[in-house]
Amino acid sequence: MNTSATIINNQVEFLHFLKAKFPLYHLSNFFFRDLHYGIIDFYSRRKQKISYGEAEHVARVVAQHFEKQNIFKKVNQQGWVLLYPEFITKKAS
Repeated sequence: MNTSATIINNQVEFLHFLKAKFPLYHLSNFFFRDLHYGIIDFYSRRKQKISYGEAEHVARVVAQHFEKQNIFKKVNQQGWVLLYPEFITKKAS
């Protein structure tokens, strides 16, 4: 099973999954460990097993892909800013 390809090929579904699990908004901070555990949960919900170490590797591959797609902007070794306008919050009127 090519776990990183599954997420990359379904990145919109995966991002919406993360948004339902974490406070994920356009221009919000997102951390590596949240991505890592999100991947574990994503596969668990699909009834597929993924080891802790494999999920960590997949998180690194997916993060690099999201950086190249300008979805993640690296802030430091452990986090990014999310650049995903679809997740903009609306102001209360």
